[in-house]
Amino acid sequence: MADKDTYLKLLSEALSGGAMFALGVDGVELVAHLPTEVPASGLRIDTAWRMRDGRVFHLEYQNDQESTLYRFLNYDVRLATRYQTGVRTVIVYHGAVRTAPSVLDLGTVRYQVDNVFLANLDGDAELDVVERHLATDSWEPGDRLRLALALNMAVEDRSYTFERVLDLVKRVPGPEETDLITSALMALAEPTLTKRERERLRKELKMVSKIAEELYQDGIAEGREKGREEGRLAVQLAIAKTMLIAGEPTEKVVAYTGLTPAQVDGLRTADGRTED
Repeated sequence: MADKDTYLKLLSEALSGGAMFALGVDGVELVAHLPTEVPASGLRIDTAWRMRDGRVFHLEYQNDQESTLYRFLNYDVRLATRYQTGVRTVIVYHGAVRTAPSVLDLGTVRYQVDNVFLANLDGDAELDVVERHLATDSWEPGDRLRLALALNMAVEDRSYTFERVLDLVKRVPGPEETDLITSALMALAEPTLTKRERERLRKELKMVSKIAEELYQDGIAEGREKGREEGRLAVQLAIAKTMLIAGEPTEKVVAYTGLTPAQVDGLRTADGRTED
């Protein structure tokens, strides 16, 4: 059964081998996925990897234009501090975003990121490249991202392009490469698709990649488990609220419900109750 580590390994490989060159980003060779929780900040980045040269590769996906880079600077300072190395950050903009700042000059520090604006790329032309490479047996790593992100680029007829993507996925050479393009499509393209498109994509991917079926099943199981966890939490919170109304101290509520002291104090504050 495929697990998260397997999926992230596939995604790392899918973005390596010069694949990012298709988006105008050079020199990215990924070797290992890194935790996404930025230490001591309570913040979570989109994704980060260790690169072959030892630096951290930080990749962010944005639907809206960033007016400043302070948030990303905060992330990268913490990443650099944690791993004691340099950080390279690429921000991939979906939607209609065509411009955004790439440099933040603080006087003593000059911070810079690489921006990729998918709306500025021609999805139909990128798929032409993929089709030409398939026809001439010259498939290359960049074709993974051309195929995975074509629908997020500028296209003449989205419905036609979607069907074209599904057709080209079936022609990806070899099971290993099919698994890599599957991981790229699931991570990069699926979140921006309509519900109908996601259902079609999942159906087609399951036909060509065994790992797709395993990963989607893992996702369903994870969703169900999340639902159970949310249900348990709702019961715990309801009991805690009842005990707080009755005037019970935080320590007793924690002991009875299994909630953390911070969660109980949060409920107490929200309800306007304080302990004497």
